[in-house]
Amino acid sequence: MMTAATAMGQGGVPPGNVSLTLEEYNRLIEAASKAPKRLDLPPLDYTIQSAGLKLRVEGETVTGTVQLEGEVLQKGLLKAPLVTGMTILDAKQNGSPLPLVQEGGTHSAVLAGPADFSISLQAGLPLAMEAGRASFLLPAPAAGTVRMELTVPGEYTWVNVSPGLITERGSNGGKTTVQATLVPGKPATVSWASRMAPVPVAVPKEVRLLSDVKTLVSVGEADITLSSLAEITVVQGDPLQFDLQVPAGYELTGRRAQR
Repeated sequence: MMTAATAMGQGGVPPGNVSLTLEEYNRLIEAASKAPKRLDLPPLDYTIQSAGLKLRVEGETVTGTVQLEGEVLQKGLLKAPLVTGMTILDAKQNGSPLPLVQEGGTHSAVLAGPADFSISLQAGLPLAMEAGRASFLLPAPAAGTVRMELTVPGEYTWVNVSPGLITERGSNGGKTTVQATLVPGKPATVSWASRMAPVPVAVPKEVRLLSDVKTLVSVGEADITLSSLAEITVVQGDPLQFDLQVPAGYELTGRRAQR
């Protein structure tokens, strides 16, 4: 048995003695010598794992949706910056309205964690018009991956994204659509210019025809006259001219063509 003396406590409790077993005494000493465990906290409050932008050009503006998929790592409520440099027309989280806070061109949302989140934004961007060319500046969200689908007017429109990589192009119904991968967190310049439709080259067809030549020979006192009638039927192709060879020793005195 171990005996420990106690000091005067609050409230004027008189001193006294407490008896402990050796095992209990050692356990208390060991517990007092150990520092409290630090909780391992995540290095980030939240992450945006992927961002998908589906944009289209309408008049002098670019409008569309921005889909953000991510996760809140910290416990409780936090303010998470989402996009910068865009005009946000509407915001929803998992189908419900989501209030946003705008500070210096950055739109943020208050999210609860730890939990996954799925946010859909209706966004708009101004369009710059030049002679034969249009462009706009797209601030890519700071996500793990950023993919964009853009639809512009014209079936023969050349689209350029810098920095970024266009992975697919297609034209249909008077519009051109491109799929591209953007650099996360960096603004990309998107530009395009209309091109003239390619002129189809006509493949010349082989000329095929049927011909029949009838000749009338007239013998005079001093000469011989030939009158020939050539009937030509074109079966295939579009010939520009027909060549008739005059027999040697004869001179051409007249000709007439009739279609």
